[in-house]
Amino acid sequence: MNKINYFIFNGILITLGVIIICIIMVLRISAAIQERHDIFIKEIDKTNTALRYSREEAEKANEAKSSFLANMSHEIRTPMNSVIGFSELALDDTVSDRTRDYLVKIQDNSKWLLQIINDVLDISKIESGKMDLERVPFDMHEMFINCRTIIMPKAIEKNLLLHFYAEPSVGKVPLGDPVRLRQILLNLLSNAVKFTNTGMIKLQATVKKQTENSITMSFEVKDSGIGMTQEQINKVFDKFIQAEIGTTRKYGGTGLGLTITRNIVELMGGSLNVESAVGVGSKFSFELTFETINEDENKLKETKILHSELKKPTFKGEILLFEDNAMNQQVIREHLSRVGLKTVIAENGKIGIDILNERARKGEKPFDLIFMDIHMPEMDGIEAAERIIEMGIKIPIVAMTANIMSHDRELYITKGMKDHVSKPFTSQELWSCLMRYFIPVTWQNEDEIQLKKSENELRQKLYDNFVKTNKNKILEIQNAINSGEIKTAHRLAHTLKNNAAQLEKVLLQRAAENVEKHLKENKKPITMQQMAVLEIELNAVLAELSLLRNDDVIQSVSSESLDENAVKDLIKKLKQMLKTQDTDCLNLVEKIRLIPESEHIITFIEDLNFEQALEAVIKQFP
Repeated sequence: MNKINYFIFNGILITLGVIIICIIMVLRISAAIQERHDIFIKEIDKTNTALRYSREEAEKANEAKSSFLANMSHEIRTPMNSVIGFSELALDDTVSDRTRDYLVKIQDNSKWLLQIINDVLDISKIESGKMDLERVPFDMHEMFINCRTIIMPKAIEKNLLLHFYAEPSVGKVPLGDPVRLRQILLNLLSNAVKFTNTGMIKLQATVKKQTENSITMSFEVKDSGIGMTQEQINKVFDKFIQAEIGTTRKYGGTGLGLTITRNIVELMGGSLNVESAVGVGSKFSFELTFETINEDENKLKETKILHSELKKPTFKGEILLFEDNAMNQQVIREHLSRVGLKTVIAENGKIGIDILNERARKGEKPFDLIFMDIHMPEMDGIEAAERIIEMGIKIPIVAMTANIMSHDRELYITKGMKDHVSKPFTSQELWSCLMRYFIPVTWQNEDEIQLKKSENELRQKLYDNFVKTNKNKILEIQNAINSGEIKTAHRLAHTLKNNAAQLEKVLLQRAAENVEKHLKENKKPITMQQMAVLEIELNAVLAELSLLRNDDVIQSVSSESLDENAVKDLIKKLKQMLKTQDTDCLNLVEKIRLIPESEHIITFIEDLNFEQALEAVIKQFP
């Protein structure tokens, strides 16, 4: 029995030992697993941190790119405003037929450039597939003629032959985006001319298939240029890449043209193909399918469009304009006044909000529409729009800014703005926007003589305003710098640069741009030489514009005068308009200028300080 107990006891001990050993092994394995788990978690945390950091850096880089592209778009559009504006003014003068033809071409191509410039700059928009396509009737032959006109000077310079042919689609008119299609063709044609030294450039469009409601066309651009190897063809569509390293140095270009072209072709439902041989030439081709309408329907549409362009709509209503730039205030207010709309101006978002609150408090009629500039001091357009919506004000808000790239438009919409108008805008673009919010009271034929007179008056007003607002600009910038208000100094220099560009004062524009750049980077202080150059150029422009004003006043006074009764009628009308703060009193400024010692009254009126203007009028004419 003792032996049995002994064996049982030993068995229990052995079993307990095995169990203990197993527990120890399990604990060790568990500890090892936990250790591995902790290491794994730490590695995951490190990886997540690295990924999060990489993502943040990528987002910052993307924001920086978008900001750069938006600024570039804004800066390019500013001088384009002058190109279009002054070519329009030149067309109003007496010029030879050849010069008129040149001016028309400048104007047409400037307008086309404005239509596509933001899309060319906004690569992110193309990459994200957010480019919008138009669907309008267009004439293929007319487009080919336009492409030929644009590309011809370079071809003649290189003694190249051009052959353009578009097969007609009898009885049918394609619906599509002519601006984008022209962009595609011009990109391909420009490359063909660039890389061809002798021979021919050929553009043709042939009908591949036609049904009752659609047409499929094949487009081909062929050249006898330097050609490419298969290796070069494989990478020619990559961004910022050209066929070989020396291409950019020899031929110029950014390496973006074919990337943009391929993206637009694909967006339109086609595929861009390339065939090429070194020393023989290249051929780029693609097929596109367009919906069609009957030719008779298109003629009816063209008649309606022509009718609209020949006549100017007039409206009845009042607009609140948020705009800090004095020259832009004048241009916009003048355009709105010509179509019968009254304008109240707010120099920044805060002032505009106060105006809206004051009207609501007094129970006065609200505005019919709000035009909102985006970049303003104290309170910008985005914040102002948000505040207006929070206040429960239902007035439609339209962004009016040079920044109209894809992400900008999306931002404006998310902030509650209904629409946008780009700066610079044509009369027709502004009318088109207004038609969405107002019903025309009448349609008026444009008087060519009156239009020319109005344009000259507006130009003179811009000159006057520039002189008035920039007399002490150097002192304002210097005081801001000395007070450490770098943002204020930068804004003043930026505004001066843009206004100089509008007036085509290139030397002043460059001097202001140099100061603006240093203030923006804030890396090194503005030198005395930089400020001295800016002062010299500004004083030269002020002297020139003041002289123009004096000559104009002398001519005006000598050619027109007011008798005593005319002065009384004018003052009576002015008093009534000032009492009701009617902005149409601005249209009386040129008449008031004929009254001796009236400059201080004009200054009050142009500053929209109607109360002080009324006091001055009553004091001078009790």
